[in-house]
Amino acid sequence: MIPIKIDEKKIEFRDLHVSKIKTDIENSLITKRSSYKDTDFEYGTLNWIIKYLDDILNAETKKMRVIIRDFNWSVKRKISIVKLSITGDNTTVEQLKNICRENSIRGFSNKTKDELISLVNANSNLNGKTIDNLKFTTLIYRINQILKDVFIDFYKNGWDKIEDYDRYTFVTKHNLKTCPYCNMGYILISERDKNKKNGLRPEIDHFFPKAIYPYLAMSFYNLIPSCQVCNHTKSNKDTFVDNLLSPYEIDSTTFKLTYQPKNMNFLQIKKRKYNFNSFDIKFKKIDKYSNKYFKLDKLYEQHKDVVLELLIKRTIYSKSYIEELKRNFHFTDDEIYRFLFCNYKESEEFNKRPLSKLINDIIDELGASFTTIKSHRHFQSKRK
Repeated sequence: MIPIKIDEKKIEFRDLHVSKIKTDIENSLITKRSSYKDTDFEYGTLNWIIKYLDDILNAETKKMRVIIRDFNWSVKRKISIVKLSITGDNTTVEQLKNICRENSIRGFSNKTKDELISLVNANSNLNGKTIDNLKFTTLIYRINQILKDVFIDFYKNGWDKIEDYDRYTFVTKHNLKTCPYCNMGYILISERDKNKKNGLRPEIDHFFPKAIYPYLAMSFYNLIPSCQVCNHTKSNKDTFVDNLLSPYEIDSTTFKLTYQPKNMNFLQIKKRKYNFNSFDIKFKKIDKYSNKYFKLDKLYEQHKDVVLELLIKRTIYSKSYIEELKRNFHFTDDEIYRFLFCNYKESEEFNKRPLSKLINDIIDELGASFTTIKSHRHFQSKRK
């Protein structure tokens, strides 16, 4: 919903993150690899992860998408080593059903999985593509059990053992005040005591879920401080398959909110008072999967009080009032904006207050953007 900017400071933070965790993860991978022969599927796949570990931990979201595709392709190249007996024997059929039903690691779409279950239930002949999909799922399941022991175990148990760099430090350094997915809830931090206990911090969402892509469980740009509601709503949905946009992939124009009058009298402000039933809050621009995941349109409909206040302010703040703020109180243009709208005008600062994106977009709709205030003009509606 609101962007997280990648700048020099963020890159410096990313490099710190990688330097603190890479050695422990790499050593764990090497230890796991030593348990297998160099001809084993597990050995070769762990070797692939070790080879590209720097990329995995450093990759921005777009690059992570490439890594996922490359990883899947490296697994698919090895499906010939998996032997499945597709004879229609009852025991074998039940095994195949369990692969489809119990495997939480989606190597293919839900639709394909449902089709496989139907085929197996019907005892139908399974074609080559179906067999390859089953083999691929089997290999993904096997390697992900190992990768979970490395990456997810480190996330849950190893990270907080780093003396000067734990999950608390990670979210503190991000310096986000509101959830980037919804921009509705604060994600504030309370200081811990001298024993590093009794502190409060926001949750950390894995943009590409760690249950499906465990090798990305410690990737810097995959770790998004977020509110509890968004983290739990998003859960383990496959953001790679759905092509959900990350806060690192959007800008201030990706989403756009507006208000929609319900009748023509809405604009006759001298004859009619605004009320909650006189308008709706809508999205002019919205990513469909973001809306599907977080129900943004339904949630923002419940913030008419904020828009109503802006509509009222539009009618009462005159040119003379703005000039008085400058003359008597020596307010700067930025201070006037903050005073009138209780909001930040730059997209990089939207994370500091809930609903800042909504307020900014509605102000623009009303013709009361910062540039308008700066020129001391009356608030004019673009809808006239």
